[in-house]
Amino acid sequence: MFHWATRLIAFKDLRLRVRDRSFFIMGILAPLGLAFIFNLTFGGVLQPGGLDLRFGYLDLDGTESSSSLGEVLEQLEADDFLELTRFDDREAAAAAVEDGDIQAFILVPEGFDQELAIGAPKLEVVGDIDSGTATDVASAIARQFGTGVDAARLAVITTASIMGVAPTPDLIAGLTQDPATAAFTANITGLDADIRQLDGVTYITAGMAIFFLFFTVQSGVLGLLDEEREGTLRRLMAAPVPRAAVIGGKGLLALILGVFALTTLVVASSLIMGASWGHPLGVAIMILTGVAAAVSLMGVVAGLAKSPEGAENLASITAVILGMLGGVFFPIESAGGALAAASVITPHYWFLRGLGDLAGGAPWTNAFPAAAVLIGMAVVLGLAAGWVLNRRFAE
Repeated sequence: MFHWATRLIAFKDLRLRVRDRSFFIMGILAPLGLAFIFNLTFGGVLQPGGLDLRFGYLDLDGTESSSSLGEVLEQLEADDFLELTRFDDREAAAAAVEDGDIQAFILVPEGFDQELAIGAPKLEVVGDIDSGTATDVASAIARQFGTGVDAARLAVITTASIMGVAPTPDLIAGLTQDPATAAFTANITGLDADIRQLDGVTYITAGMAIFFLFFTVQSGVLGLLDEEREGTLRRLMAAPVPRAAVIGGKGLLALILGVFALTTLVVASSLIMGASWGHPLGVAIMILTGVAAAVSLMGVVAGLAKSPEGAENLASITAVILGMLGGVFFPIESAGGALAAASVITPHYWFLRGLGDLAGGAPWTNAFPAAAVLIGMAVVLGLAAGWVLNRRFAE
């Protein structure tokens, strides 16, 4: 498959690289360590129920209109979005916040039903000062509820006016007390999305893996420039072997290093952090195509640089910019606009996209679309790398 000289050069350099601790640090320990730290810091938020929302509910009005909010909160509790505790008086709810048993409580005041009939219904949210996020969530729920019932009231008034019926308080209250139509305008449901999404732990680990992959493979590809500076490359080129075999040896070395690093990260993260990568065959396809695209891109960088130092700086800048643009730290598509559109030019995006398509027990063939894009990148960039490197070393 490969020229004998290509294999000889690759495995000779491989023996040197495995003795170099920097490969294990940059290729395995750094991405795995950062993924572990990020998981400890943000992992709870990224998991279902990770916010650990503990809310209280106090209904002092006791009407059907006010009880609809309780039904909304109970539904959210059934969906594992929050944990709900009901209270009978304000003092008990406030004490629970003070003791840390709950983070916030929503209070429906007396007269809520009457205020609903005339407009401007008010709800009260009391939260712990140290639980700002949870309090904001409780406020958002209360605000959404108030907006929903007020919108229903206005709709009734408008309809009654058109029909020539007097919008009396009893009429408004009777038509807006149904929680199914007036209480809440948003539901939490499960959706079968066209684009799957990795769970938080796996996304963090995969992002770190593809980010550091470019630093890993560059050490193999940029070895050409190191040998050029040291004078050993001239002797290799003078040997009775094709120039392409010498360049290919460095590319094969980078490919082996990248595949080994990513495979180790997949196995280690699965055992240590419980990452779920998907079907092994699909993951293997994504690893091979992702590494091939990274090696080809670093080959172009090596051919364009004037010196080993310049190549290393240019490769690092390229890796960081493409990594951020490709969404290794957060799903870039959530930003929308031009930034999300530009992310599709990066191998990082398609690597994460392919793994996302494998999420949730999907068949390994789901990796094909993203893998095809990465293969296309590898071929185009590989041809470009071969051209610029051949031109460089022919001079």
